[in-house]
Amino acid sequence: MNKAFIFLIMFILTVLAACGTTNNSNQQGFQSETSDTLKDNETSGRKDVSYVEGEITDIADRNPNFLDLNTENEAHNNHGAYQQQLRKVVESSDDFDAGMIYINGHKAIVNVIPKRNLSKYTLRDRTAELKRDLANAVPRYQIDLRVNNNNA
Repeated sequence: MNKAFIFLIMFILTVLAACGTTNNSNQQGFQSETSDTLKDNETSGRKDVSYVEGEITDIADRNPNFLDLNTENEAHNNHGAYQQQLRKVVESSDDFDAGMIYINGHKAIVNVIPKRNLSKYTLRDRTAELKRDLANAVPRYQIDLRVNNNNA
């Protein structure tokens, strides 16, 4: 009990002594340091940076951590490039013209129109070949090939 009482008194005296001296010296030191810093900043001659309109074209120019989405980089998901690739495959075929091509989620819907009248079996074979070519060109998407055969 006696040791605990002595320890408590010493602790209280230490806290009071620390609080009394810290406030005066730290506060004065902080005030003088702050005023010196403000004087240095005012006299340093720093000018404000202003940008001319059009000088910085993109946020990627200012921060290297942003992706540059304005280039033809295939690193990001670009549906337009995949649609053009699918259109090229369809147009390279002798039997079909490309219709509307769109991508929805993981599925690419490709509408094609036969260039000429084909028999039922020939149309089925050519459609299977075209679907295989489209899947090889863009393996990322599940191909839904829709043939608009109004002539047959």
